[in-house]
Amino acid sequence: MPPHNHAKLWQLISPMLPIGAYQYSQGLEHAVQCGWIGDRTDAMKWISELLHHTIAHIDLPIIHRAHRAWSSKDTADLRYWDDVCRSHRETRELRDEEDAMGIALMRLAAELDQPIPKWRPGYVVAFSVFAVNAGITGLDALSGYAWAWCENQVLGATKLIPLGHTEGQLVLRDLIEHIPMAVDEALECSDEDIGNSAPGLALASMWHETQYSRIFRS
Repeated sequence: MPPHNHAKLWQLISPMLPIGAYQYSQGLEHAVQCGWIGDRTDAMKWISELLHHTIAHIDLPIIHRAHRAWSSKDTADLRYWDDVCRSHRETRELRDEEDAMGIALMRLAAELDQPIPKWRPGYVVAFSVFAVNAGITGLDALSGYAWAWCENQVLGATKLIPLGHTEGQLVLRDLIEHIPMAVDEALECSDEDIGNSAPGLALASMWHETQYSRIFRS
């Protein structure tokens, strides 16, 4: 990938991207609240297992297919994978997150004069569309998405547990070793194998919807 396209990938995965990713913990907040996660070791276990069990079997293989669909202007296939992705968001707040971040990213793409689908895709498909428009390869899009997701989870953990910034960097250091494996798992995932259940995530997200006091929207 040319150097300027690397910069476009950094733009897409930057925490400064105005899509509100910092507002979401994806169940992490309630997992900390109820005592499932209490230190760096717990945080590493939670994040790495979700990376392999959900991100590598839902988000990443769908990005791989959506990137290919938008590259070939196959909007029917793109919409199909958007529907598949939404069907795997098991709670209201996870569905709301997918919608809100997708809308925000496509609004930004339109403001940057990028072509966008006629409907409002969720975040995973919107990420794929933005990546194609920016000339980011499918493989780099997968790695970038996995990194951004891990980083956001670690940022959440530093606030919630809380972890010190050095401890957060240690978690990120260890997670970096998992990202290539997660990408390989996604590339090997067949259409029929897309989708996985993480009951702990679903329960934490569901209970978080009615948590009395909270920092994050999900």
